[in-house]
Amino acid sequence: MGRRYRSRSHGSAIVSDSVYIAARLPWWAAICFGFISFLILYFGFPAFLESKASEVSGSAVSQAFESIFMRRIHWFEWLGISCGLIGVFFGFRNYLVSSYVGYEERGLVAFLAKIISRNID
Repeated sequence: MGRRYRSRSHGSAIVSDSVYIAARLPWWAAICFGFISFLILYFGFPAFLESKASEVSGSAVSQAFESIFMRRIHWFEWLGISCGLIGVFFGFRNYLVSSYVGYEERGLVAFLAKIISRNID
């Protein structure tokens, strides 16, 4: 029998991958990773999407594209906040505790980052 994979959203996959990466980095690299991922996801992708939305503003389907782009901009901002929180948490955690981060702790951090970033956004 083949393996069964649980499907999950792209946002959830990005958050869990960010947790996995930040958990393995030293404290200073985790903070840099969180800061860079925050800048790219919170400012970079939304600016790119806004430039694309302004390109199609004269089109007949501009309102449909604009609503799609606005949803994606909000989604990228949420991911940016979440990845920034992950980087800050693992920066402090890896500075204070130099032990291996287990699967349960990574799952808990991903869950809390998703919830806190949704409340911040």
